[in-house]
Amino acid sequence: MKILVVTPTFLPLMGGAEIGIYEIFHRLADRHRIQILTPHPDKSLIREYGMDEPDLDLSPLEVVRFKDRVNPMNWPGQWKLRGVIPPFSLSAVKATARMIREFDPELINFFYVLPLGLAAFIVDRIKKRPVVLSIIGRDIPGPEIPLFWRKYARMISRRVGIKIFISEYCRQAFGDSDLNTGDVVPFGVDLARYSPENDGSLVREKIGIPRNAKVLFAIQRLDRWKRVDIVIRAFQSVLKHVDAYLVIGGKGIEKDRLMQLSRELGVSSRVIFTGYIPERELPFYYAMADLFVFHSTFETLGLVLLQAMASGKAVVSVNSTAIPEVIDSGKNGLLVEPLKPEKFADAVLSLLKNSKQMERYGVNSREKVEKEFNWDSISNRYEEIFFKCQKSQETS
Repeated sequence: MKILVVTPTFLPLMGGAEIGIYEIFHRLADRHRIQILTPHPDKSLIREYGMDEPDLDLSPLEVVRFKDRVNPMNWPGQWKLRGVIPPFSLSAVKATARMIREFDPELINFFYVLPLGLAAFIVDRIKKRPVVLSIIGRDIPGPEIPLFWRKYARMISRRVGIKIFISEYCRQAFGDSDLNTGDVVPFGVDLARYSPENDGSLVREKIGIPRNAKVLFAIQRLDRWKRVDIVIRAFQSVLKHVDAYLVIGGKGIEKDRLMQLSRELGVSSRVIFTGYIPERELPFYYAMADLFVFHSTFETLGLVLLQAMASGKAVVSVNSTAIPEVIDSGKNGLLVEPLKPEKFADAVLSLLKNSKQMERYGVNSREKVEKEFNWDSISNRYEEIFFKCQKSQETS
């Protein structure tokens, strides 16, 4: 099958969505021809969220880029208009139409309602091509999304026949029963690369952590929704009871503020900011850690949680959005009320002081991802939905 994948962001931008799209279609490319249609990334986004070096093999994926000039989401001052202008990309509509002529795909998979919902609707209803719309991220009901945009997204989604939601939270968050007929297919994790068998001792030595100290590891984009500041404040309390280090991976606009916070709290000598961690090295950072910590106020799944679990780690996180679908509190980690540093610290200490419980949670973590979040089975589920969509189009 010839499959066209249309996404507003892709590698070298580095996040859960970009990794997920890569993992699914890199596998499907073994038996289908895949083209990825995506805009040229903005230089500022590359600087903040791009890979420092291209360490993922994109072949045999064919990546085609276009200039996303006519997209109100990118216009200066858009947020001041409070969402009056619908968030659609006319450039994506034009680029998709061109690819239909040139590539002649048998199916098109669009990612994100905002800004690609209009293109998905036009292709589905006007171009009469099989369309699957994957709703996976911050577009709906993401932070600060204007009310009109949410209504627009629901309206567009109703008009696309087959939808995939990344989590049950994501599906329910639309708040409309008409949309609850879509398939829930999560993203996953590479179980071979992220493994309890990995040895993190060289990483620990590289970044200068003593052998007997406990290590908390956190990795995410450093933006304000991840609330890494809460983790740092909790770590200040942890240090009063345990000899520990906090290793923070990732890059983003919040880095300078977070570094300043660690200095103000007097913990900067124990908080290590690694910056971007190459994919080939990342599994060994998880292996180095005693415990994975994550405090995000908005997640439609949480790829880093899956990586930590596949690495056999217990997790301390928060009872928020889709996180409870991944972390079973009291079984493979602990979830606490969001924005409460002391409660977060208490959960961390309870595990660091109970090594047997922490080890048991780590074993449960690995078992859960093996059962529910294997990339091979997830890519197969995408393929099944594609065939269903194609068959539905043929009989309609």
